[in-house]
This record gives sequence, structure tokens and C-alpha cells, in this order.
Amino acid sequence: MSRLIFTVAPSAPGWELYEGQESRFCFTLREDALAAADLLARTLHSHHGFATGVAVDMAGAESVLVAAHG
Repeated sequence: MSRLIFTVAPSAPGWELYEGQESRFCFTLREDALAAADLLARTLHSHHGFATGVAVDMAGAESVLVAAHG
């Protein structure tokens, strides 16, 4: 089974949270977006056993995985 990645990426108003390729939420602060992504990833893993992770898009460079669950 592949890992579902929640990605935090910079956007015009602040930071956008993606679930896979789908945009889910927008945040003003990067820390809030990362906290929400980690909560979603941890909850999905603990309740359903899916391997999840959180990555930060480095604006043009490769994304960096900052958390992994499962």
C-alpha cells in the first residue's frame, strides 16, 4: 500500500494543505497548516491503519517529508 501524503505548500494568501493532489484547506500561518496536516495524518493512520506522511513543498525544489505515520 502506498503512503498518503499531506502536503503543505506556499500560496498567495499563506499556506495551502493538500491531501494527495486535492487542495483541502488554506492557512495564514505555516505552523497551523503543519499542525493540521499532522493531525489528519496521525488520525487517519490510527483509526484506519493507512500509512501517511506530511511533506512541505519547498517552492520549486523537492518536497521534504517532515512526518511519517505507519
